[in-house]
Amino acid sequence: MAELVLEQVILLSEALEADDYVQAERIVERDDLIDDLEKENDNLSQNAILEAVSNRNILGMGDVDNDIVLKKDPLRFALSAIRITRNMERMGDQVVNCADVFRHKTIRKGLFKKEEPMTLILSRVTTLAGMAIESLVEEKERFMGSVNTLEDELNDLCDQAFQKYRSVPDMEKQEFADVYRIILALERLGDYAVNVAEELVRLNTGKDIRHLENVKTKASHFP
Repeated sequence: MAELVLEQVILLSEALEADDYVQAERIVERDDLIDDLEKENDNLSQNAILEAVSNRNILGMGDVDNDIVLKKDPLRFALSAIRITRNMERMGDQVVNCADVFRHKTIRKGLFKKEEPMTLILSRVTTLAGMAIESLVEEKERFMGSVNTLEDELNDLCDQAFQKYRSVPDMEKQEFADVYRIILALERLGDYAVNVAEELVRLNTGKDIRHLENVKTKASHFP
């Protein structure tokens, strides 16, 4: 499933850069493959949860304090598998959302190949997805710092793109609406890739690093 999601991301980038509407159609059609794999993985994970509960009791984990996190806890692994599967399926959904909008041919040609910040957005999204999937395959969180940096860059680029294209005098409302929908979908795609990486950190270390920056910011305001 991970490889298929990454392949969809790469195909989307190629379709947008080449103004390839036929490939955009194929991307939409292939979404069922990801949905079927999500269902299969969900069933496996649910069975794993039931088995994990039994194993935890056998291993004496049921009486362990909740503040103590065990890396080899089978229940934690099964729950992480469900979260990761959900986020990958949503990555696939955002790819399809982009392709679905693009295939209607309302957006001027060359926008995603020649114009910044759209070219940079595609680059960052593809890299983020690649890092998340590679980390997942290797069962490591070695890209986490780079992932956070890229996410910040992506968010800034998406804001720049919105500000730029809403001011283009010859861009009609329908074209701008579709460009904006694609910008939002690409930003969300990056968010879900980061979620996968964060879940891998939690799986390997037991640490929940989601929204840490927000916590630090609030703490600095309330000494």
